[in-house]
Amino acid sequence: MELYQLKTFVVVAEEGHLTRASVRLHTSQPSVSAHIKALEEELETKLFIRTPKGMRLTEAGERLKHRAENVLKAARELRLEARSMGDELVGDLSLGLNTDAEYLRIVPLLTSLGEDHPRIVLQIQQRASTSVQGAIRDGLLDCGFIFGEPRFPEICAIPLEKTRFFVAVPDIWKDRMDQGLAGLSDLPWIMDPSDNPLQQLIEPFFKSHGIKPSNQLEVDGDEVIRVLVAAGKGISFLRRNEVLAANRIGQPVHSLSFDELSIQANFVYLKRHDEDPVMRAVIEHVKRCWEVR
Repeated sequence: MELYQLKTFVVVAEEGHLTRASVRLHTSQPSVSAHIKALEEELETKLFIRTPKGMRLTEAGERLKHRAENVLKAARELRLEARSMGDELVGDLSLGLNTDAEYLRIVPLLTSLGEDHPRIVLQIQQRASTSVQGAIRDGLLDCGFIFGEPRFPEICAIPLEKTRFFVAVPDIWKDRMDQGLAGLSDLPWIMDPSDNPLQQLIEPFFKSHGIKPSNQLEVDGDEVIRVLVAAGKGISFLRRNEVLAANRIGQPVHSLSFDELSIQANFVYLKRHDEDPVMRAVIEHVKRCWEVR
């Protein structure tokens, strides 16, 4: 039998459904079915009862699931021990970025990590905060950065800083800033339609200030939003470094500060991965770059 068959068996048992298991395993449903069938044939034991509602473990399946989990755990521990052998750490880690690399201090991180552990390679992907968490849970990413708290109990978070956002206003509407938010409410507001933790702050923010913008432009992507604000196409919520970047690429951009427009930035990873010496090294250097303990 193969380890991938045991992993498929455990995931199907946890999900209780072939389709959900195939999504989590990022493979096709026929492949999942084939893995289970091959494992049942090799074990000469029926592992699941197929019902209209999904897959239910047999009594034998219940008992063997625990054995399979132990085998997968032993294989993981073997890989971890192999990584820590020798004079230097060797390994690849996939890292999810939820916003621009400058803010996340990626260049200092790569420099610091490369000096101490030149054979650790970070494979970087750009994703939204919610996508980073889902990818880590499903095994597509090893670690990453998010705004807000983790949504899944199996994800561990290292707090980095409270990230402040500002209401960014193009220069063409500078005079209307004297009226506060009320003077800006009828102007175009650029919003990110994605399931972004920042969006959870915006609705109560508008409500607390008694305004309801009627002219909204939905744009997916931090960089595009910065460009549009710099071009005078609308107002949005930007971090300080994004306001400065917008000023470099277009007309002057001004900002209004509000205490409630802040959200926690975190570095996240699966809890069990803190046993991995390569992951521990990356965590150490993330903390060093962000000056956190």
